[in-house]
Amino acid sequence: MLITRRRSIALGVAAAVSATTDGLRAATRSLHDVIVIGAGLAGLHAARLLAADGLKVLVLESDRRVGGRSHTAYEFDSRIELGASQVGRMYARILDTARALGIEMAPGAHINAPYSFVRGDELIGAANWAASKRNPLQGPERSVPPHALGAYYIEQRNPFQSFDELLSAKAQEFDLSVAQWLERQGASAAARELINETLGAPGLENQSVLRMFQEATRMRVENRARAAAPESSGKDAYERAALNSFHIVGGSSKLTDAMAASLGDRVITGKKVVAIDMTRTGCTVRCEDGSQWQSARVISALPFTMLRRIAITPALQGAQAQAVERMPYGNQSQVWLRVKAPYWEADGIEASMWTDGLFTLIRQQIEHDGKRELISALAFGAKSHELDRLAPRDRGELAIRYIEQRRPSTRGKLEFIGAHSWAQSPTIGGCSYGLQPHVAFDWNLQMSKPHARLHFAGEHTRRFEVGMEAAMESGERAALEVLQS
Repeated sequence: MLITRRRSIALGVAAAVSATTDGLRAATRSLHDVIVIGAGLAGLHAARLLAADGLKVLVLESDRRVGGRSHTAYEFDSRIELGASQVGRMYARILDTARALGIEMAPGAHINAPYSFVRGDELIGAANWAASKRNPLQGPERSVPPHALGAYYIEQRNPFQSFDELLSAKAQEFDLSVAQWLERQGASAAARELINETLGAPGLENQSVLRMFQEATRMRVENRARAAAPESSGKDAYERAALNSFHIVGGSSKLTDAMAASLGDRVITGKKVVAIDMTRTGCTVRCEDGSQWQSARVISALPFTMLRRIAITPALQGAQAQAVERMPYGNQSQVWLRVKAPYWEADGIEASMWTDGLFTLIRQQIEHDGKRELISALAFGAKSHELDRLAPRDRGELAIRYIEQRRPSTRGKLEFIGAHSWAQSPTIGGCSYGLQPHVAFDWNLQMSKPHARLHFAGEHTRRFEVGMEAAMESGERAALEVLQS
């Protein structure tokens, strides 16, 4: 069992926590000590830590399912992860929680088959990319695969060596848009265009490069602890992480379902929060269905796409208010296909494809057991919204037609499974958060600070971790804030 008291002792705050939590319970015996809004990894982890410390906790989730962006598409195929899928070897909180709940982990996460490239209607094998007349890049760029250009110009040139530097005054000088950073690095106009299409960010002008440096620094620190895999060259961040990851047997949703089950009736789904009213002595959380709940403290574990729709009294102020209102979110529209025969053996070309068309990444998935039966065709940004105007089956037919026209070896070998768009999820509203340039440094310092009796969790409020572990880190921080309040 996870015991937060041990963590508190380790932090040297046990006495303060004991005094404050005893007072909190005494003042709110007929109320909840804490209401957590959002039952993703961050909210569930915070709730479990607080419940283990004896607090009366309630989790309100607007969806009918728990998990947030940890979502295994069992209705499509149990191997299809719409969001979280990789468990890094240094994801201590995820690994500890899975062990405590009896969730089976196994080595290996699915990886993507190597990429070929499509420009216009021409399919180009990886070995021919650098010399291809279709390659629009210049100089040394020409040898870089399009999907790895972000790593080439951003991750590999990351100026930060430690997490502390990212929160220091040094970081302010790098609070630039990705577009500005790329221009400083001498990236060609073609490279900037290809990176914009591939990153899935809300536009290079609307994304601070500090957002990218956060993850790059985390990977740099981890690589110091172990040698980077030699086969990671020329791969994007997702592919490199997969080489050293675990997977949750039966799907990532097994973990969040088990976390919610461990909390029992303290988790209520189908409760859309519309207002958080705070006074000097407590909080009232109001839901769309008219129900109201009282507590001493509230933790929001919602993405800002959802939090900005909730009336908060007293209102947020300054950089924190700006972050909640203006934080940009990218989108990823997914079409999932089943592979009925190994088309890559028929034409001898790499099975995955980067393209300059509607589907930027067409990823042929290699499972941890070697099976190769799934493809995800992904559209980002404005292209994803264009795709989302179609019905799911029409998206599937479009994806199959697009692939078959450019790769004849796939004809008759693909079938539609399902489609998903994070922007169309009414409880999520986007795939990945961004940080606006020139304000990202202030946002990072201010947006996760407690506001009156309201605390903040979620991947966007992380400090050190990435992926699933970032959500858990943020939930732990919010829980400790409550215990020490």
